[in-house]
Amino acid sequence: MIAGFAGLPAQADAARSPLLAQPEQAQVQALEKALASAPPALKADVAAALPTLRPYIATLMCVQDDRATQGLVEKFVGSRGTAMFNGWAGAMSPAKRMRHHDMSGCVTVTRIQNWKRVAANEFRFDILFTAEDSGESYLWNNVVHKEPDGTWLIA
Repeated sequence: MIAGFAGLPAQADAARSPLLAQPEQAQVQALEKALASAPPALKADVAAALPTLRPYIATLMCVQDDRATQGLVEKFVGSRGTAMFNGWAGAMSPAKRMRHHDMSGCVTVTRIQNWKRVAANEFRFDILFTAEDSGESYLWNNVVHKEPDGTWLIA
């Protein structure tokens, strides 16, 4: 496991499956740099949400098969997760939406953009993922919501 991913239990658990590739150190660094790009008004909430955001994004970067995202969805989307996964007919990862990317490797987080507070307990952002091998990119939209118990989940 790459040192930058130590302590990412969701990604680490999924990594035991052949359905999840492992990121290179440069990809881990790109993810950390992108997460640090949050505007000052959102920095505290983003920092509080990092235990959810890091493994969620890291798994999205490296998933090779839609089945590998089921645990991710159940853990980070909350009670809606199972119903959402079971009803999903499309690709559950940015890489699966790329036609020429070699799925045996991870895609890179090029940047996180369009940070915006939606409510006192909710913010949104977009992640631009890029496949280094094919040059393809995909923009992944996200909303993060703070639950009453203080846990941040993907909305």
